[in-house]
Amino acid sequence: MLGMGGKPSAIPARVAKVFSVKPWTEEGQGKKILVYSESGMGKTTLASMAPQARFIGADDGGRMIVNPKTGARISVVEGVADFRDVRDAIRQPGLFKLGETAVFDTITFIEKWAEAYAFETIKTDKGLTVDSIEGYGYGKGYKHLLDVMRLLLADMEGLVRQGTNILLLAQQSQTTVANLEGTDYLQDGPKLAANKNNSVRTEFVEWVDHVFRIGHQSVVVTRDDKRAIRGKATGSIDRVIYTRKQLHYLAKSRPVNGYTIPETVAFSQPDDDSLWKFVFEGARVEE
Repeated sequence: MLGMGGKPSAIPARVAKVFSVKPWTEEGQGKKILVYSESGMGKTTLASMAPQARFIGADDGGRMIVNPKTGARISVVEGVADFRDVRDAIRQPGLFKLGETAVFDTITFIEKWAEAYAFETIKTDKGLTVDSIEGYGYGKGYKHLLDVMRLLLADMEGLVRQGTNILLLAQQSQTTVANLEGTDYLQDGPKLAANKNNSVRTEFVEWVDHVFRIGHQSVVVTRDDKRAIRGKATGSIDRVIYTRKQLHYLAKSRPVNGYTIPETVAFSQPDDDSLWKFVFEGARVEE
């Protein structure tokens, strides 16, 4: 640090913290959850049954949903219309409280708002304004988008630390996974930007405690003609929630109160809140 005349000035003395050791628990902190699926699989309905759910509705699908357990309309934060509004709502004191669940429906749509915010606030190296992610030049746009979405993560972390649960709902999309030992393959995951070097998807998946995928149970793809490029899908139409990663889809779950969430959780009926019993109540499941 330079003082008057360019000479080094004294750095203020820093008062040393006093540290202690205690058990590392999640006491007083909210859960961090991401649920994804194709459209129409019941993400919003499932979210409505989370503890004291309060929605930030980036799209308007939730206006037709009721909590199937209570029949009540879902609660929504009014007036949220862009990325700045989302951040302002998260940081508004008292809007979300201890034990409540802040539902972002959908984080996929909010990412589109984040893109628009980046276009408005971040110029190219030449000082120009862009209207597409590619306009920044090779790879640079995805770096800017990730930086903007990290602002959102920091805001959400503040809610978690005050004891509010975060529930992110996302559409489903496929990405190609590079396989060094053979042929590359497709993998389902949340629909978020998945650039190789600056992946919003990876950042959010790593941040949350749980990633759950809603899908159909026992889907099998067959080809009557071996020369056919595509096959026919058969199986049960019952929905289940997948909680652990497989090669063809992303998922993860951390133990709750020392117990493991089952690999699949029933969701064939709209009012089945079994998942939340495992996540928030720590229902015991023996392996």
